[in-house]
Amino acid sequence: MTGESNRPSNTVPMKIMCNIVLIPNRNDEVEYFKVDSKGYPVPKKTAYANKEVTIIVGHKERNNLMVTPDDHVFTGVFGNNGRLSSVGKELEGQELTVIVHIPEEN
Repeated sequence: MTGESNRPSNTVPMKIMCNIVLIPNRNDEVEYFKVDSKGYPVPKKTAYANKEVTIIVGHKERNNLMVTPDDHVFTGVFGNNGRLSSVGKELEGQELTVIVHIPEEN
C-alpha cells in the first residue's frame, strides 16, 4: 500500500484547441499553488471546500489569462478537506494559477 488514493481524480484535463482568454468572474478568486512530489497542489484551503476551479500550469496573470494548445489546463473541485486532487506527478515543482469559482449570491 503506497498511501495514495485509488479513487479517480476530480481534476480533469481540458483539451485546448485554439488560443483562449480566460476572464475570471467578478467574485472569482485567483490563487497560486505549487505541485508537490505526489502531484497535489499545495497548500490546502478549507475555506474553498467544494468550490469548482480552473487550473492553469504556469502563468501569473490575474486577469485575461491567455492559454494556448501547448498549455496544461484542468477543471476540478476542492474536496471537503480543502484539497485539490492530483494534477500528476510529472508536474512536480510547477507553479499553478488556480481560478476559484465563487458563485454570485442573489
